[in-house]
Amino acid sequence: MFEAPASTTGSTKPVASRSPWKRYTDIMQQGLDYISSRAKGEVKSLRTQWEGFNSIGLNGIEWQSLYVLAARPGVGKTLIAASLTRELQRINKDQDFAVLHFQFEMLGRNLALRELSSANRMNIRYLQSSGDADLPPLSAADMKKLVDYVGTQGHRQDYVIDTPLTVLEMRKALIDFYKEVKKPFVVTLDHTLLVKQSGTETNRQMTLQNLATMMTEMKNALPITFLVLTQLNREIDDPDRQKPGSLSNYPTEADVYGSDYLLQCADVMIAYNRPAKYNLSLYGPLKYIIQPDDKYLLAMHVLKNRFGETGIQWYKAEYAHMTIVEAKAPMQQPRK
Repeated sequence: MFEAPASTTGSTKPVASRSPWKRYTDIMQQGLDYISSRAKGEVKSLRTQWEGFNSIGLNGIEWQSLYVLAARPGVGKTLIAASLTRELQRINKDQDFAVLHFQFEMLGRNLALRELSSANRMNIRYLQSSGDADLPPLSAADMKKLVDYVGTQGHRQDYVIDTPLTVLEMRKALIDFYKEVKKPFVVTLDHTLLVKQSGTETNRQMTLQNLATMMTEMKNALPITFLVLTQLNREIDDPDRQKPGSLSNYPTEADVYGSDYLLQCADVMIAYNRPAKYNLSLYGPLKYIIQPDDKYLLAMHVLKNRFGETGIQWYKAEYAHMTIVEAKAPMQQPRK
């Protein structure tokens, strides 16, 4: 059903010899075949642990799609993506797929530490014997729990590339990986600013444009779904945007770094905000009431959604245990 495009490091021979145009009736038939396959359960979305997140797509993450997840530093982009992908294979046991992480921000070891913390409900500083006054040294019993957990994970089809690559190197890695595993796979990229700039790219914008073009090509050619992490621009930190209860509290598409390129190829674009970080007692024009103990509350803004509606969802980050859980929307200030 899928054929790998020609490698950029060798021959530029096309995948198949055919005209660039297609009859629209053939496209209609493809759409009908897809509908039939979903009705029969032959094609399924990837369900996540978050019902709200599932509702963004078709009861889960759709194959051959691209999700852009954006936030300012300190909100937890990496934690969100890691929490999501960690559960995908457990929840979707009826689907055979792999996960490939382009982890350019941190060592693969640190990604593993976060999972060990979350899966075993242990404080991540405790795991590393940080020596904090309120944390005892890691016990032998807990060390055994960690060893036992790692021993149960041999079936996982997760892979990590933690050396920054150029766009062309990433493209080749994707093609080679598909040839190796011969199955659909989810790709995470953490994050766009850390993609290596090639010698022919004169600025970061050119790199990002090439990245967006490459991901569009790959998701159309292969059974790949992308979860791409990027930054929100610094403008969201401006004091003028931190007036409680104003529309400017909300991130917009223009706040997403590289939105000029990513917005076109993204099927879903999400921006995360942490209202308490900006001391916003009232958040946005709907005037959500942010309490002092809401410091880990995350507002997830669905800015673009090719599968359905946009809007706001609420989550809570449990940073000590490296996990994300769904949360109820805060109360709104009554209208006068």
